[in-house]
Amino acid sequence: MKKITSLLALLSTGLLMSTPAYAVGHYVSGSIGIPAYQDLNSTYSFYDSPTVNLARDTNISLNSGVLLFGALGIDYGTIRIEGELGYQTFSFDKIKVHSTGIGNTPANIVSQYVYNTSGTAFNETSTFGLTGKGNVTSLMANAYYDIPVGGCIKPFVTAGAGVAQVRYVDYNTSSLPNPDYSNVLNRYSENATAFAYQLGAGIAVPVSRNVTLDARYRYFTTARYNMQSFGGDTSLQNHQFLVNVRVGI
Repeated sequence: MKKITSLLALLSTGLLMSTPAYAVGHYVSGSIGIPAYQDLNSTYSFYDSPTVNLARDTNISLNSGVLLFGALGIDYGTIRIEGELGYQTFSFDKIKVHSTGIGNTPANIVSQYVYNTSGTAFNETSTFGLTGKGNVTSLMANAYYDIPVGGCIKPFVTAGAGVAQVRYVDYNTSSLPNPDYSNVLNRYSENATAFAYQLGAGIAVPVSRNVTLDARYRYFTTARYNMQSFGGDTSLQNHQFLVNVRVGI
């Protein structure tokens, strides 16, 4: 993953430094906004024999935080290319777990969220409160197409790809059926790095010769990653609502 990050950084640098004769110019931009996070979902299963067959579906809801992005780009007229560094925050809300199977015991990983550890058949859905927070640091290469419609309002579409590091900080849940796992999950912190991409659209309005304001929407998602505290692989997805200022340099 470090090689991918280095490659993207070199690619972005190369794009920004290679300005052909028809390029309009370079710019810097900054964005701020709020995210609407989708739930984190994962599935875990364990089969040892017909008498030990377990499955668990996990759903974690997140509270929104803040979005901050900075970018350096080249404007070719209707096409813009940029390298973007981003930072996103969130906090944990609740975890909902649906577990089924037979043969569950305190020694099985499923038992952390399941009350029935007698080994008999079970079908349980439980919800637990979560505390802690998280953040996402991303490095993206973005492309924009400014739609030539005439007038001062300029609509655009955008797409980007890169890498994102997701961090869970002080992930904590209490009152779990298995107290041993309550201790394990107390103030747990970890991170994972994954491929990420985003798609969006917006409307830009020039306010001076070198300054442009825009409002934009983007859908952001990572590839699936694994967190030990979460107990399964998942992907982080959100809807981003941003305001941006772009300054020619």
